[in-house]
Amino acid sequence: MLELFGIITFRARIALAWFCGLFVLFSIMSGCTAARLDEAAWQDQRYAAVWPHAPETPRIRLLRVIENAKDVADSDAGVVKKMFDYISGSSEEYVGFFTPQCIAADGDGLIYIADPSVGIVHKYNLADKEVQYIFQAGEKRLGSPVGVALDKDGNLYVTDAQNALIFKFSSDGTFLRELDGKGKLQRPAGIAVKSNGDKLVADALANKVFVFDKEDTLKGELPGADFTESFNRPTYLAVDRLDNVYVTDTMNFTVRVFDSGGRYVRSQGQIGDVPGAFARPKGVALDSDANLYVLDSIFGNFQIFDQKGRLLLYVGQEGTLPGEFMLPSGIFIDKNDRIYVSDTFNHRIQIYQYLKEKVQK
Repeated sequence: MLELFGIITFRARIALAWFCGLFVLFSIMSGCTAARLDEAAWQDQRYAAVWPHAPETPRIRLLRVIENAKDVADSDAGVVKKMFDYISGSSEEYVGFFTPQCIAADGDGLIYIADPSVGIVHKYNLADKEVQYIFQAGEKRLGSPVGVALDKDGNLYVTDAQNALIFKFSSDGTFLRELDGKGKLQRPAGIAVKSNGDKLVADALANKVFVFDKEDTLKGELPGADFTESFNRPTYLAVDRLDNVYVTDTMNFTVRVFDSGGRYVRSQGQIGDVPGAFARPKGVALDSDANLYVLDSIFGNFQIFDQKGRLLLYVGQEGTLPGEFMLPSGIFIDKNDRIYVSDTFNHRIQIYQYLKEKVQK
């Protein structure tokens, strides 16, 4: 089977080559319907790390570490899978992560990871043990995909920092449209979707957060007149269940919080080298208890705050072992409180579980 439609699938036996600027894929595939990964299957039994450590009650547990497709996809012994040798000059058994950044997931085992260095979005389906790659939007190649987000219908939005564009794909990977930024986009990065379908896009070069409505039309900017400060390299953002918006104002070393109507509420954190402060804040996310997670690239950890701004816990440190990070960037929390972290310069993603406190009856 030969595909040149901007999304590449491999399952079992495949061979992938780079020729004349196009991906060419020969694969054996079988039709399948979307599955849901069993709860127990999320936990890799090789890992047992929790935070905080005993004797404290654990709140975060490491579930698994994914380095490349071989950690997900079905494979047969003795089958040679060589691909992407144009990247490093030496053939790789599978496509690995190069500089993974933003992540989006549906909570049932489907994960999208933007990888700007190689211009692709990895699509990992843990339930179906299938891996796909999105590299093209219509006639345009992705240049530097940074942000990914899913709407309630499973459509995927991808921000392309290099091309200053935003692309929309259907759940099956079909390119749908290019969002019209009306010439205002300069370097779009993080993207998040509100419950009403509005898309919020942080533009690191324009120093703005743009808002697109449910019809994908640019309708304005986030801050209202009450926001008297200025963004300085806004990069990542997240939306909680009440549609409050959290924006990483990276070079102001803080996270800006806005309510569902766009009114400025508060800032979280400031520059510093102590717990609760930030050195280089990156990804932000919210769990089901509205705790705020802020990933710090320099500290190599993510810090967790409650809605009053109090530091509850920090997880990780600089390093290469499971549970450690090297210049991490993106963080995402799904509907089941699983936490996905792009461990960027360890070239992998790590998945954790938020352990909710049991309510006493």
